Amino acid sequence: MALSLTRQDAVDILTRQHAQIRRGFYRAALPGPGRRRAFERLMRLLAVHEAAEEAHVHPVARRVLASGPALAARRRQEEKQAKKLLVALRRTGPGGRGYLRRLNEARRAVLTHAAREEREEFAALRRAVSGRRLRMLGAEVRITQAYAPTRPHRWVNNEAANKLAAPLLGPLDRVLDRAQRAGHRRH
Repeated sequence: MALSLTRQDAVDILTRQHAQIRRGFYRAALPGPGRRRAFERLMRLLAVHEAAEEAHVHPVARRVLASGPALAARRRQEEKQAKKLLVALRRTGPGGRGYLRRLNEARRAVLTHAAREEREEFAALRRAVSGRRLRMLGAEVRITQAYAPTRPHRWVNNEAANKLAAPLLGPLDRVLDRAQRAGHRRH
């Protein structure tokens, strides 16, 4: 298991997830019975993805890149704004009034942020950090995503908050996810 954790580097993992997020927004907009499930998958992916970036990737960028502190601060600000939109979107839900408008607002913010990460942060990390360290960072990303919160929490938006909140909010969110899925199956 440990070997498979270190084969992929953090940039590859997170870039692949950006593609999954783009597809997830598309699927969450489609009408029909699969919309709720697509929405829940998207919310979960966004939450665990951001938790790993905030806990591990942005701090490394802040420490090793010449423009790291400013770059990390800009990404954190974008994530904070996106989380506000995602919290509102989650509250509205896929059956709620204004869902598609909120979904589109969140999509624009998230995908703009992801493009900036790939262009500015990820490219710079590839140049500044060894392949071995990026693979270790990939393992940290995977481990964090395994226990991270599965819902957006507005106040959890930096390294310390993510590392402190994950052991509490991750399990709580997973219990809430199970209860929500069971409730939807009954209806």
